[in-house]
Amino acid sequence: MSLHLAIDTATARASLAVGTPRGVATLRVIEGRRDLSRAIERVSAELLEAADARARDLAGVVVADGPGSFTGLRIGVAFAKGVCRALGVPLLAVPSLMGAARAALEGAGTVLAHYDALRGEAYRALYAFAADGSVTVLEPPAIVASAALAAPPGSHLASEREASAAALLKLVGVLGGALALDDPSTWVPAYGRPAEAEARLRERQSREPGA
Repeated sequence: MSLHLAIDTATARASLAVGTPRGVATLRVIEGRRDLSRAIERVSAELLEAADARARDLAGVVVADGPGSFTGLRIGVAFAKGVCRALGVPLLAVPSLMGAARAALEGAGTVLAHYDALRGEAYRALYAFAADGSVTVLEPPAIVASAALAAPPGSHLASEREASAAALLKLVGVLGGALALDDPSTWVPAYGRPAEAEARLRERQSREPGA
């Protein structure tokens, strides 16, 4: 089974993993975003070493593509692109909420996944997993009021606590799961909303005369 590097930096609890859809060889969590840009390369090298593998053994990289932290996603995606470009391997993307949903449920069922988006709002998506592991998007990721998070009857709940690079590996090679990108160089993740600095700039511009 092909070995992949998985990267999930959409939340404050970033994680990296090396393994296959059938199992994780090594996993590491990086708490917080302050040292993420410096730690991500070192941690990925340590994971490969712990798995008794080298970068050239990778068949691809799978990355959580949002929504979530603007800074975290930017760092994770930039690193994933660099690895794929250097090795000439495919880059695969998985919605961050789908990864959390997969981690929250073993087997078949429906999962409502949500992350805190601040400002009294949340990122929300609803997924249905079949017995063969394939996934159907019942509600695509969207920003909603935090109060609107009631799960449909019989559904499971998943939050940012379930987010993990290990779950991304489970979505490689399954219908509706990880998507191979045709042109990683031009692709950008679904941030969900702009960075705080950009949001403040837009707000100031909207208040200017003639805006």
